[in-house]
Amino acid sequence: MNGPFGRVARFWRRIHLGRNPLARRSDRVEAAMLLVVVLGLLIALPLAGIVGAHTYSGQLAVSAEQRGSRHLSTATLLQDAPTPVPASDSAYLGNGTGSAGTAAHWTVAGGAERFGTIAADPGTPAGTKVPIWLTDSGDPVPAPLTPSDAATTSVLAGIFSWLVAALALAAVYWMARFVLDRRRAVRWDREWAHVGDRWARGRN
Repeated sequence: MNGPFGRVARFWRRIHLGRNPLARRSDRVEAAMLLVVVLGLLIALPLAGIVGAHTYSGQLAVSAEQRGSRHLSTATLLQDAPTPVPASDSAYLGNGTGSAGTAAHWTVAGGAERFGTIAADPGTPAGTKVPIWLTDSGDPVPAPLTPSDAATTSVLAGIFSWLVAALALAAVYWMARFVLDRRRAVRWDREWAHVGDRWARGRN
């Protein structure tokens, strides 16, 4: 039987040996460990959900704190933003297509003017107004974390935690299977040696 139903049937036969007289003790141990791995993966799903939910609440708290301590303002570029110089047909030197550090000035609360370096798209001409986020003291900072950023981070945290659990369970299973295979091979060699001795005595 092929297809997904065939794979499920084969998997079921591996973990449910029943009263198969040909099943060795090591086969039953391996089937039990495989069942433990499957149950562990299922149990890890809600645990990963808990990790994701906890991460989401923490990231929302960070987002609220950043939004309360940062405000949007406007800076004016004092020079053209650097343009990436092509090094070849497929590569660029410098910052590539990302934002480049460019000299600019902006006004803080109270009317004081501040100067510094901010991120601007490569090639942006001098005099362009660029939105920036500032702290209460007027220093430029990255944009605050958004709820969508928090949701993305929480999903990634949940997936990562489940993958860690899956890798750990898989590593334990394959290590145990390696030991069982070694023991089965040794026992197989002993049985063949015993049969060979019996055949040799029978000929004599």
